[in-house]
Amino acid sequence: MKRWAGIVAMIVLGVALIALALSAAGVIVRDKSAPGPGEGAGAAPAAPGSLTGGALTAGSTLRLAPQTVTAGAGTLRVQVTMPDGYKLNDQAPFTAIWPDNPVAQVPAESRDIRIILPELPLEVPVTFAVGQTDLALDLTVYWCEAVNETLCFVDRTTLVVPLTVLPDGDAHAVTFERALVPPVVQDTPG
Repeated sequence: MKRWAGIVAMIVLGVALIALALSAAGVIVRDKSAPGPGEGAGAAPAAPGSLTGGALTAGSTLRLAPQTVTAGAGTLRVQVTMPDGYKLNDQAPFTAIWPDNPVAQVPAESRDIRIILPELPLEVPVTFAVGQTDLALDLTVYWCEAVNETLCFVDRTTLVVPLTVLPDGDAHAVTFERALVPPVVQDTPG
């Protein structure tokens, strides 16, 4: 059984690498701020058999609402939600990477987290210094249908929180929220 689990994990990671290669080649990039196929006024419908909804996002960036915290010890909280009937993939790591940032200093051992089936929300210690920054989180989530686990997705996103750190106050946590949406498969003729 462990052998099969390893094979499945390698296949999932292989698909992720193919997605990265296609992303680098510009084949599957979708700007989520622009209307997708079948969206917006006057848009043409998506081609039959095509996917919309961005379940295989390749490096999209989402700017979240600004947040304000107090200087000193605090927490970075990552909250990922998905619709009923979906779950995190138990064969691939949930990945959260924080680049070095002098205003929000994450300890080196917590800057690159890779966990299979983490408890959500994920919480990471941080030390806030007075100032302003665009705090980034590179997030990769592998998720699947909960009942029929043969259909899985990869969501790679950079979440950016415009952050202000004040010398005094009561707020000590920054929350990164990501709502996953499964793709829509357009019906094919026949």
